[in-house]
Amino acid sequence: MKIVLTGMKHCGKSTIGKLLARRWDCPFADTDAMLEKLFEENYGEKQSCREIFREHGEIFFRNMEAEVIGSLLTGRPTKSRVIALGGGLPMNPSVKALLPKLGDIVYLKVAPETIFRRIEANGLPPYLDAGRPFESFMEFYREREKIYASLAKLTVELEDSPPEITVETAGAIIESELRK
Repeated sequence: MKIVLTGMKHCGKSTIGKLLARRWDCPFADTDAMLEKLFEENYGEKQSCREIFREHGEIFFRNMEAEVIGSLLTGRPTKSRVIALGGGLPMNPSVKALLPKLGDIVYLKVAPETIFRRIEANGLPPYLDAGRPFESFMEFYREREKIYASLAKLTVELEDSPPEITVETAGAIIESELRK
């Protein structure tokens, strides 16, 4: 089974993805981690996705995302794997149509209030209006949710539970719906 997890920043794609890969005994790939590694290899400097985006701009960042997706598409074939996409990657027009070739896309949907609380705890990203952070987040959420839902073969609605419980729920739903 090839599963591609998508959803908002802080919905749990990486955490749940690692646990699902362990559960299914298959490789796990996180596109954000791959992008950071690629940047370090190419430029000799370690930066987070947020820093790369802020310092080098969106076009540079989206081009690096396209490189990461290209490497996943041309890499060693596997029967099963779990991939966690960066939250904004499905908005990248140069790779959006390629994403279904990676596997079955699963949208991990979490209540916007929960995601906003998680984002706030880690510091507001530059794309939110600091004067009206929740309102600008909701605009952002509504725009992205449409794209995640349109790409997804399956949407899994998650509660704000510990990862071990969440992965059991998500894993059972994915297994029952996508192994049909």
